[in-house]
Amino acid sequence: MGAAIAAVGLITSITGTFLPWLKSGSTTRDSYEVLSLRSLAGLDGVAGSVVTGVWVSLTPLAMIAVALYVVRFRRFAACVGLLFGTISGTVALLATVQGDSKGALVGISIAGPVVTLAGAVLTIVGAITVLTSTRRSAVRTPGGKP
Repeated sequence: MGAAIAAVGLITSITGTFLPWLKSGSTTRDSYEVLSLRSLAGLDGVAGSVVTGVWVSLTPLAMIAVALYVVRFRRFAACVGLLFGTISGTVALLATVQGDSKGALVGISIAGPVVTLAGAVLTIVGAITVLTSTRRSAVRTPGGKP
């Protein structure tokens, strides 16, 4: 059950990164388009490259975690999911806390950050469920008895 919750969270969170994160007049931009404006935010140079690299790598990281859940490496997938959820959730939480700035010419659009945050929370809850489950496979002796 935890693996299913985490997988839904991973997919939901990635979907949220493609929803609007910034609005400028009547134009909205997703999180990846916002990264292209990093020089306006003072993130040019090494810091901007690191932020961009980490954020863009979230989609492949999520797909790796889902694949690991599918091939039943659940605990390893849960660890990858925790990393994913922590990174995406932190960024989404910061954007969500800034809030929807109604009437402003440039502001945060709340849809993308909220969906990403909800997905990150589901991912973390699912991963913790997987990691704390007590179901273990029985160790068998050569005679066939556990």
